[in-house]
Amino acid sequence: MGALRRPLMVVAKAVSQGERFGHNVAVKGFTRYYREPAFRAEVDAQFALAASASRPGIWITYAIHDPTRADDIDHRAEGLIVYVGQSKQFATRVRDRMTSAGRAVKRPTDRIDGLLYDIMSRGAAPRWSILEEVESALDSLVSETNWATRLRTKGYPLVNQWSEHRLGTLEVSRNDVDPKRLWPMTASDAIGSKVDVVIRDLATGEEVVVDLNLMPPNTRLQKIKAHAIANGRRARLIIR
Repeated sequence: MGALRRPLMVVAKAVSQGERFGHNVAVKGFTRYYREPAFRAEVDAQFALAASASRPGIWITYAIHDPTRADDIDHRAEGLIVYVGQSKQFATRVRDRMTSAGRAVKRPTDRIDGLLYDIMSRGAAPRWSILEEVESALDSLVSETNWATRLRTKGYPLVNQWSEHRLGTLEVSRNDVDPKRLWPMTASDAIGSKVDVVIRDLATGEEVVVDLNLMPPNTRLQKIKAHAIANGRRARLIIR
């Protein structure tokens, strides 16, 4: 169980407030995860799902379900969908979300971490399901937005906070994604998404397309933009 043990301890700690010994520290062996085989099996199943679904180069659009509330809309066995997300590292995302939720004691339940904490405090482990798989960062953002729009239109009470997820009524295309969601991309993801960075010299008006292949793969586009601004230039994105 190795790598899973630490986040699971946090998850269990979040739902066992009454079982802590001095200094607010949960003691191994007394958390719900170690005491309750059924709860441990629920949590382990979500980690196993995420691990088996994750593949190199594949982005996953996922739903998080509240198993304590029946899905009276599409009748999904996992429970009511409360959040839609996307990630290239699905297994890591599940672990991170569970860990964050385990610490979200005072966060409001209209935010995903607080909501997941609330679900666990009511005795259940949140469920995860896969909605779609795509092969680029940009297509994943499109997928996430369109699934959020579809599900919200159907009546699912999503707690997604991006404006296009909360207010959108129409599905989007690659060219409709808000640029502020593209700048955090890495150079590698931008190449795979066919997104170019163009630098403009304000004095001459000359524009140059940055060769992202020359950048370290994990360089963020926003770092390229900041460097351009610091040198009196401007940067913009082109989606091919």
